[in-house]
Amino acid sequence: MKKTALLSLVVMSLFSFAFVPVTISKDKDKVATKLLKEVSKKYKSYKTLKAEFTMVTEPMDTKAAKKTEKGALTSKGSSFKLTFGGQEIFCNGKYIWTYTKETNECVKDNYNPHSNTGLNPAKIFTVWEKGFLYASDGSYKKGNTDIAKIKLTPTDKTKPYFLMNLEVDQSGKTVQSLKVSFKAGHKQTYTMTSQTPNASIDDKNFEFVAANYPGVEMIDLTKKKK
Repeated sequence: MKKTALLSLVVMSLFSFAFVPVTISKDKDKVATKLLKEVSKKYKSYKTLKAEFTMVTEPMDTKAAKKTEKGALTSKGSSFKLTFGGQEIFCNGKYIWTYTKETNECVKDNYNPHSNTGLNPAKIFTVWEKGFLYASDGSYKKGNTDIAKIKLTPTDKTKPYFLMNLEVDQSGKTVQSLKVSFKAGHKQTYTMTSQTPNASIDDKNFEFVAANYPGVEMIDLTKKKK
């Protein structure tokens, strides 16, 4: 079986600068808590969400070039579709299909929302709800928009990252960007370029249809598991 990588927006891969411990009080910041609860409430009110984003990777070597990629996410309940890095990932809440354009192969597997690679990427919009301490980190103006900055640190110190920098539209209560700093020394910044809530989306959009990909090689891992 050819090697196929499963991409995720929250449990992400490599980034810049050496690991520097970040200390945040165990008492969660009241201002940050209030804002994040409002943001969570807004996203959870959506029946569906379509979002486009860019991801900028800063390698550990500051002299090396940054890499910019574009992606798109469609989410509906536990179902999602993610297009990113030459892959299309379909999930209907039961199965997950990972299609790789370069090799024209698709791997089908059982979906486990609790595994690192099985995490619904739409959770980037509520990632702070479990396993994080957070604190306000100031604000700034972006055009006419007031942007709040919030630091998130994982309570599980075995995580591959040690800090997330979240930026939120204070009036719109929407996530604008998320920068993840990894212990390995690299950083990735996800910036939302568009967000469309409550669009009409057919459930069929979250399932891989082989007929739409002529010559695709199918690898079904669900048949090997009881």
